[in-house]
Amino acid sequence: MKSIKYPFILILVFISFFAKAQTEKWTLTKCLDYAYENNIQVKQNKLNNEINSLEISRLKANRIPTLNVGDNQSFNWSKNSNDNFYNTNTFSINSSIVLFNGFQNTNSIKQSELNYKAGEYAIEETKNSISLSIANSFLEIVFYSEQIKIAKNQLESTKGQLQNIKNRVDAGTLAISNYLQLEAQLYSEELTLTNTENQLRISKLNLMQLMEIPASDKFEIEIPENVTIKDFPNLNQTIESMYQTALSIRPEIQGAVLNTKSSELDIKIAKASQLPKLTLNAGIGTQFSSLSSQMNYGALETSTIGYLQSNPAELVLSEQPSVYYSDYPFFDQYNDNLYESVSLNLSIPVFNQYQAKTAIEKSKINFKYAELDLVNTQNSLRKNIEQSFTDLLAAQKEYEANQKLLTAYEKSYSDALKKFNAGMINSVDFLIEKTNLINAENSLLQSKYKLIFKNMILDHYQGKQIIL
Repeated sequence: MKSIKYPFILILVFISFFAKAQTEKWTLTKCLDYAYENNIQVKQNKLNNEINSLEISRLKANRIPTLNVGDNQSFNWSKNSNDNFYNTNTFSINSSIVLFNGFQNTNSIKQSELNYKAGEYAIEETKNSISLSIANSFLEIVFYSEQIKIAKNQLESTKGQLQNIKNRVDAGTLAISNYLQLEAQLYSEELTLTNTENQLRISKLNLMQLMEIPASDKFEIEIPENVTIKDFPNLNQTIESMYQTALSIRPEIQGAVLNTKSSELDIKIAKASQLPKLTLNAGIGTQFSSLSSQMNYGALETSTIGYLQSNPAELVLSEQPSVYYSDYPFFDQYNDNLYESVSLNLSIPVFNQYQAKTAIEKSKINFKYAELDLVNTQNSLRKNIEQSFTDLLAAQKEYEANQKLLTAYEKSYSDALKKFNAGMINSVDFLIEKTNLINAENSLLQSKYKLIFKNMILDHYQGKQIIL
C-alpha cells in the first residue's frame, strides 16, 4: 500500500507545480530581471569583460620574472671520424625580468583596469536599453488589455440597445433602418475588438522576443489593478537639474569618461617605446657529449728520461703513473660542465623607422576622438532629456484635454441615449454620439499610458527604478 501511496503523492506534487508554472504571471520587475540574465547582448558584454579581467591578470604577471627550461638532444653521424655515431645533450634554465621600460607595463595595467570598469558600464548601458524596450512592450499589453475591456463593454451595450431597437421595430414604432444601422455598428465594434485582441497578441510576442523566450499562448503578465495617474515630480524639476543628475550616474557617460582616460594612457604607453629598456637575465646550464672521454692514472711505470753528461752510459730513470682514457659518465659531465650567468641588458632606441613616433601621433588622435565621443554622448543625453521633458509636458496636456473631452462626450451621449430611447433623434445622430464616446474613451486610455511611459523615460535617465 505504501509503495503505491508515495509515487501517487509525487505525481500530485508534480502536477500541482506544473500547473502553477503554467499559470504564473509575469510582473514588470520579473520581466526585466529575466531579460537581464538571458539577453544575448548582455551575455556577450559579460564575456568581453571576462577577457578584460584576464588581460589585467596577464599584465600583472609581467612583473614576475620569466622562467624557461630548455633541453636539446642531438644524434650525429660522421664519415670522417673513427666514431661514426655520437650524441650530445645540453640543458639550461633561464630567467629574465624587465627592470625598467618607461612604465609601459604600469600604465598598461592601469589601462586594462579602466577598460574592465568601462566594460561593466557597457553591461549596464545594454540593460538600460533593454529595460525601456521591455517597459514599453509591457505597457502596450496593459493598454490593449484595458482597451479590450472597454471594447467588450461597448459591445455589450450595443447588443442591449440593438435588442431594444428590435423590439420597437417589431412593435412597429420604429423604422427598420434604425435597426440595420445599429446592427452595422455592432459588427464594427466586433471588428474593433478583434483587431485589439490581435494587437494584444502582437505585443505579447514582442515582449517574449525581447526577453529571449519562445512564443507561448500561455504567457501572461500580471496587470496592475487601477493604474492611475498621479503627480509626477519630474514636472517640478528643471531640465538642467535632471541633466546634472543623469551625468553623474548614467553608464554611457561613465563609460565614455573611462574610455577617454584609457586613451590618455595610450599616449604614455606609446611614449615609453622611446625610452631605454633595462632587463636582468640569469641562467644556469650544462652539457654532455658522448665524444668526451675521461683521463685516468694507473700503476707507476719506470721510464728513461735522460742520461748523465758526465757518464752518458748511466741513464736517468723516472717513475710516472700510466695514463689511459675511459668513457666520461653522463652525470659526471653534467656536474663538471655546469655554468652560471648573470647579465644586464640595456636597450636604447635610436631609430626605429618612425614606428614609435607614428604610434604616439595615432594615440593622440585617438585621445581627441575619445574626447569628442564623450562630448557627443553628453550632448545626446542632454537632447534626450530635453525631448523627454517636452514630451512629458505635452503628454500631460493631452491627457488633461482628453479627460475634459471624455466628460463632455459622456454627458452628450447620455443625453442622446435618452432622446434616442424617446424617439426624439434617429439612429444616425445617436451613433455619431456613441462613436464620439468610444473614440474619447480610447483617446484618454492611450494618452494615459503615453503619459506614464514618458514619465518612466525621465525616471530612467535619473537612475530611478522602472516600476508601474
